[in-house]
Amino acid sequence: MNPPVSFGGALPAIDRLRVAEVSADHLLENRIFSVRTGDIRARPFKMLRSQLRKIMQARGAKLIGVTSASPGVGKSFVAANLAIAMARVAEASVYLIDIDLRRPALGPRFGVTDHPGLQDYLTGVTPNLADVAVRVNDEQLALITAQDRGLASAELLASPQADALFAAARALPEESVAIFDMPPIFADDDAVIIAERLDGVLVVVEDGLTTRKQVQETIRLLQPTPCLGTVLNRYKVGILDDEYGYNGGYGYGAYYSS
Repeated sequence: MNPPVSFGGALPAIDRLRVAEVSADHLLENRIFSVRTGDIRARPFKMLRSQLRKIMQARGAKLIGVTSASPGVGKSFVAANLAIAMARVAEASVYLIDIDLRRPALGPRFGVTDHPGLQDYLTGVTPNLADVAVRVNDEQLALITAQDRGLASAELLASPQADALFAAARALPEESVAIFDMPPIFADDDAVIIAERLDGVLVVVEDGLTTRKQVQETIRLLQPTPCLGTVLNRYKVGILDDEYGYNGGYGYGAYYSS
């Protein structure tokens, strides 16, 4: 009889991870604008970073999720840019984890597609967390990608392996931050299972598409995990007013209060 597999272990320090060399051109082509501090398209994420850091410090929060009511409104776009923006000023490190097991997006966005992913860890194929994380270039940013394996995601997210993942994230040094790119709330119950283990969640809404009722229901389903704010994506008029139609306009609880 085989001995039981020991899952988990600590999330290693950034400088102990394998480095994934990703060109700035690839990141920019995949709309990760925070890689260039001077890019005007990075400005909204620096503003969001500053506001979120204040909220997290006030609440003692370390594990943050990024979600949306429905697919396709830009949650992975926001999570990726926010993670790099925060890593540029982090006193310790930022860990970006793609936990949208049904529709993972961060691997291709960062050009990391040939490395073991979160599903490999959750199923025991790669039982050590240290083996599924990479460092992005010389950034203070660790990335755990995911691949669509067609597996039962809810069962994996409720497993002891998943518990070990969140425990490892919570055991990171005090100044570190873990950002989870979550599934959309209304896609299935995966996001609700994840939210129970987090300190707070940002909800991405799309200008002209996400409704007030969807936002209210999303916040209700997240409870008791607090919604730390809403991020308005693809805003049609604003400081960037360009062909992409987003300016990263953001608000913290006020957009749908009336």
